Amino acid sequence: MSRDKSLEGKVALVTGAALERGIGRGIALVLAERGADVAINDVAHDDEAAARVREIEERGRRAAFVKADVAVPEEAERLVGATVEQLGRLDVFVNNAGVQTWQELTEVTRDAWDWITGVNLHGAFACCREAAAQMRRQGDGGRIVVISSVHAVMPFPTMGVYGATKQAVGLLAGVMAREWARYGITVNHVGPGWVYTDITRDSPGLRTADARRATLASIPLRHRPADPREIGEAVAFLASEAASYVTGAYLRVDGGIVIGKY
Repeated sequence: MSRDKSLEGKVALVTGAALERGIGRGIALVLAERGADVAINDVAHDDEAAARVREIEERGRRAAFVKADVAVPEEAERLVGATVEQLGRLDVFVNNAGVQTWQELTEVTRDAWDWITGVNLHGAFACCREAAAQMRRQGDGGRIVVISSVHAVMPFPTMGVYGATKQAVGLLAGVMAREWARYGITVNHVGPGWVYTDITRDSPGLRTADARRATLASIPLRHRPADPREIGEAVAFLASEAASYVTGAYLRVDGGIVIGKY
């Protein structure tokens, strides 16, 4: 367990963090190990959320689970309010919740479009805005980190709608960074590459042994997917005082997959 307590006394909220095999869990645990109290959010997975709360508490930190659908603006407001009610304030907000369907654009249904854009784009906007409003009320700044994707810059078949939402939230993060800098709020986004999580389990790049080998070979650094904790380390840096002069940045954590392909 890390001896780095750079987030001691801070309160963090991580959306989409209930699943055991997910980026959100990796982020939440790293933040807790850095000293932050952590609220986790998900729209479902109550049993797994309870396990995440126990993991955070085992690290000596306070924890809370707030069940909410980030795609609903009123739920985003309730999510931030419940976090503050249970943990006292909000210093670090991590917009991690995201969904994906593996479909070519000709196959995308209206329901799939609404689901992906609702969570990935509308939810990110609503939650970041509510988090920033709370940070402004507190009056001493804050950190917002949006989990985007390498697909914000890398077009990829069967990920068109997902990629479009991630490119959009990347641009939003830049505008939020400009508009909220006067309040001492930094906004950055992190772009994971291939992380072996539940969301990637159905990827065409993993469906056969040959496809998996080809996907691994396309990652220049160590030919392996990222561990969710490696995304958490990037988030912890951007949430810390070490990154107090960093805003509007895009940090890829992808083993070089983008430069490997392009």
